[in-house]
Amino acid sequence: DGPKLVALKHQVVVRDRPSISGQVLGTLRAGARVARAEEPYSTRNCAGGWYPIRPRGFVCAGEETSTDLDSAVSKVLAIEPDLSAALPYRYGQIARGAAVAYGTLPSAEEQQQAEPKLRSHKSRKAKQLGAGANDVPLDKGGLASGPPVLLPEAAGVAADGYRTTASYFVFAGDPQPPAPLHVGVSLLGEQPAAKDTRVLKRRSGVAVTQSFEIGEGQAARRFAVMPDGRFIPTDRLVPALGTTWHGVDLSKTGLPVAFALRGGVGLYEVDKGKATRTDEDLEQSEAILLTGRFRTVSSMRFWFTRGDPQDALWVRHKDIIMIPKRNQYPDFATPDQKWLDISLANQTLVAWIGKKPLYATLISTGQDRLGDPKTGPSTTQGVFRLLAKHVTRNVDDREVGQAYSLGEVPWVMDFADGFSITGAYWLKRFGEAQSYHNIAASPIDAHWLWQWSDPPLPAGWNHVVIDDEAKNTVVYVHK
Repeated sequence: DGPKLVALKHQVVVRDRPSISGQVLGTLRAGARVARAEEPYSTRNCAGGWYPIRPRGFVCAGEETSTDLDSAVSKVLAIEPDLSAALPYRYGQIARGAAVAYGTLPSAEEQQQAEPKLRSHKSRKAKQLGAGANDVPLDKGGLASGPPVLLPEAAGVAADGYRTTASYFVFAGDPQPPAPLHVGVSLLGEQPAAKDTRVLKRRSGVAVTQSFEIGEGQAARRFAVMPDGRFIPTDRLVPALGTTWHGVDLSKTGLPVAFALRGGVGLYEVDKGKATRTDEDLEQSEAILLTGRFRTVSSMRFWFTRGDPQDALWVRHKDIIMIPKRNQYPDFATPDQKWLDISLANQTLVAWIGKKPLYATLISTGQDRLGDPKTGPSTTQGVFRLLAKHVTRNVDDREVGQAYSLGEVPWVMDFADGFSITGAYWLKRFGEAQSYHNIAASPIDAHWLWQWSDPPLPAGWNHVVIDDEAKNTVVYVHK
């Protein structure tokens, strides 16, 4: 409840000492409010003063930060990411052609100048949307606790109870821009970027925190605020809800487990050397708990699924991606050590604490799987410890073949230089190598991993650099 400092710019740096040469401990997002000391520690090379903040570090109060929490700009930027949800913001991807992100809220003339084909844009017919990642209920630990449910109060659901492409980027509250926003105003302050426009390619991903309408009549247009303080017209966006698919909790069941390789995978009854397919089919990537027992019928291996022994069925080995029970463990698997077991060949990830498996899922790593990451799209192999954790971060365009850009990617955990675990709101399927260097997980899985992994993120920070003395999580990437 004490005094706070608010960040007015995206990625405000927190340093280990009151100096611009101090080591970077992490960053604050635009609008973040963090507890600070009553008075600055010093004013050397910082006119507003270097303030100690919680839980550690120093931030320079000046153009990038302020101690005035009641300023209109700080209130507009104050909308926080939802750390309890699979996706911390509402996300969208550029619909057609390209879109312009504005540093200053533009007039109709400025929009026409930046978007010459604006008048020829045809309004899209609203399409009904289903459930997304944030419609899957999660328990306090971030585990999925039930199937997706589209509730009346869910993001983007209109008064009629439907979520559409038109309603998704409409937020509750006054449709008019909040003070001090009006045409010609920038949330980027005196930064040179305030005068710039940024062109985003088709399918580029963005996050938004709120939206409102500016202009009147035929010139009326809805704009959304991006977390970095830029403005983007919502008529250039299509919702990116994130897949509802996720991995499986192993805390009570353990291994082995498998995932259906494709949709329509059959289940079988096996008796007296004969396998008979039942009417039951599995969906693509559906999890299947196994006993570890198998039988071979006509040179084909079948695995016994868990359940009532009288009702349990069998699944063909060639139809599944299997994660077997471990009999040997790496030396670092001590009782309290959290670690991630990542197989590039199988495209699987298992979260462990010591020798106890907690969670298993499918992932997407570098496209060449076991190739050389120095020369192509492959994920590096080895034993690593987390270097940094981010609520959101832009990622390398090479992760999507440089076809477009990915903004505010959630739940990023860096484990080597140029290699991270990320939440992929743009992917629908996992278990296939589709990335460049990163390890992409579904939003629900990435959120759980991010919350569970050590160390935690300090309150109000957007990213933290992990020092050598902190309790850490091991990342083991192998064939």
